[in-house]
Amino acid sequence: MSPPKPIIDPAGVDAVVAEARRQGRVALDLEFLWERTYAPVACLAQLALPSGEVHIVDPIDGAPLGPVAELVADPQVEVVMHAPSADLTLLGLAHGVRPQRLVDVQIIAGFVGLGAGQGLATLLQRVLKVRHDKGERYTDWSKRPLSAAQLRYAAGDVDHLLELADELAARGARLGRTDWIAEEHERRYGPQARLVPDPATAWRRVKGGGRLTPQDRAVLASIAAWREREAARRDKPASWVVPDRTLVEMAHRRPADRQALEGERGLPARMRGDEADGLLRAIREGAEAPPIRGGSPPPPEVQQRLEVLGPLGAVLVTARAAAADLAPSLVATRDEIAAFLAAAIDGDLDGQGLASGWRRDLVGDALVDLARGRIALGVDPERPYLAEIPRGATGGGG
Repeated sequence: MSPPKPIIDPAGVDAVVAEARRQGRVALDLEFLWERTYAPVACLAQLALPSGEVHIVDPIDGAPLGPVAELVADPQVEVVMHAPSADLTLLGLAHGVRPQRLVDVQIIAGFVGLGAGQGLATLLQRVLKVRHDKGERYTDWSKRPLSAAQLRYAAGDVDHLLELADELAARGARLGRTDWIAEEHERRYGPQARLVPDPATAWRRVKGGGRLTPQDRAVLASIAAWREREAARRDKPASWVVPDRTLVEMAHRRPADRQALEGERGLPARMRGDEADGLLRAIREGAEAPPIRGGSPPPPEVQQRLEVLGPLGAVLVTARAAAADLAPSLVATRDEIAAFLAAAIDGDLDGQGLASGWRRDLVGDALVDLARGRIALGVDPERPYLAEIPRGATGGGG
């Protein structure tokens, strides 16, 4: 079967977008490059409609991507995608949009026993028995002309996506997890979710910053924000502007002038005067900003309890997730479990992700009971092989 012919003109894009709006639903995927730039570079957009048509929009050859981006922001259109975080970053940076009615099939798969982080080809094979050839997965989508094999692969990314979403949603409904799925979509893609880089929080992603003093951390926040803005201006990866290690060292040493700045290891040798002045200004502003203090470490007695409770809490979450046929990573990380246990000991669960919604129902209350000594854990010979024993009870799961 011949692949769809790419659309390269505004009128063709407008026609496809209008039809998607008329049908109220669309499957969408983007092919892009994100190796040497700050923002992903859009190379193709593939759309599949409920009526069965598959369309390929080619922005490299002149088709506008803006109308496709507007579909994602249209509350009247359900947009089905697979693991779309990078796609949404592209659309947010290039077109200022964020999703309104997004369905992520990878998220739903995690709630119906298929595991977290499953690739599209795996899901299509396991759920629909459809084979999706991975041969063009790492192709250079920016080169033209595109081969028939490349176009077939691109079309395959969306061809069965609506059917896959329907089947997974039906499985979720049968398991009573529709609300869980909706809650997770809201957490990841809702109004409060961060879909594009934020200079104000860029310092949190800098490796090695944890050993800095509170005032050094304020300097790191200021220069990391400068780096993020500079990377966006140059359209280069942030690490190409200044490496993480150099940022951390500058936050600690705080070079005060051009001569001191030029002595920093890892700083680009050809940094222009205005760029260097901006970086020095960011260092001064950080030095004068309020210190950024990390969370206070728990008292020694609580820390000793956590050294025992942390591993036990992780086992409890793993067992409960297995019993519910969920991937543990979908429920909580080890750090989230440890933080929740510390909060449970302290008695203040505000702001804890495990303190509300389906996560609280699944594991949160049990972790509180564990932290406060109301349950003990034992071995059970049957799946999930862990027994939760009320304190004072006898027998059961030894």
